[in-house]
Amino acid sequence: FLARRGYAPTIFEDLPVPGGMVHVGIPEYRLPRHVIHREAQLIEQEGVEIRYNTRLGRDFQFADLEDMGFKATFVAIGAHLGRPLGIPGEDLPGSMDAIVFLRKVALHEPVDIGDRVLVLGGGNSAMDAARTAVRLGAKEVRVVYRRTRNEMPANVWEIEEAEEEGVQFSFLAAPMECKGEGEVQALVCQQMELGEPDASGRRKPIPPDMAPFVLEADSIIAAVGQKPDF
Repeated sequence: FLARRGYAPTIFEDLPVPGGMVHVGIPEYRLPRHVIHREAQLIEQEGVEIRYNTRLGRDFQFADLEDMGFKATFVAIGAHLGRPLGIPGEDLPGSMDAIVFLRKVALHEPVDIGDRVLVLGGGNSAMDAARTAVRLGAKEVRVVYRRTRNEMPANVWEIEEAEEEGVQFSFLAAPMECKGEGEVQALVCQQMELGEPDASGRRKPIPPDMAPFVLEADSIIAAVGQKPDF
C-alpha cells in the first residue's frame, strides 16, 4: 500500500523466504508455498524491495537506517518465540517448541520426532504441529490439554480434521515434567478438573487429589503461546 502511494518501501526479512510466520508457521497443507511466492512477486512488482537473511540487531542497527536513507521505520516482527512451559526437563533433547518445529519443517531442515509424539496445548498451533507430525510419519500423535475440548481455542474444524487424521487427545491433563536419560522419554502429567472461570472467561483447571500419571514419548512439542523476539 505504501508503494501504491508513491513510496519506495524496503522490507528487511530475517528469513530466507517471504511471508514471515505465514511461511514458517502455517503448514504447507493449509497454505501452499506457491501461493506465498506468487503474493511476494506481486508485491515486488508494485515496487517493494525485499532483502532476505537480513536481521535488525545483527546485520544493521536502528541508527544505521537514517544513514541508509530511510525516513521512517515500521516494525512488524511478529511473534516468533514460543513461551516456555516452565517445567523441569523442558530443555531435554526431543523437547521443542511448536514454532521451532514448524519452522524447521517449512524450511526443509532435518527434524527427528520418532514414533510417539506429544503436543502440548489447545490452539491452532497445537493442531498444526500435531497434523504435521502425522505427515512426517509419526505412528502415535497425542494432544495434551489441561482443559476440556469445549475450552480449546483451536478452530472446531481444525480439531475435527486432526481427529480424522488419527490424532488422539488427552484432556484435563497438565504437564508437570519432561523425563528422560539424555533425551525425552516421557511426560509426567497431573490430572485436572475444572473450577470457576478465570480472567479469560474459561473455567480454570485445578488439580484434584490424584497421583500424577506418565505418557511415554519420543518427542514433546509445546504449543502454549508465542511472543515477539525484541
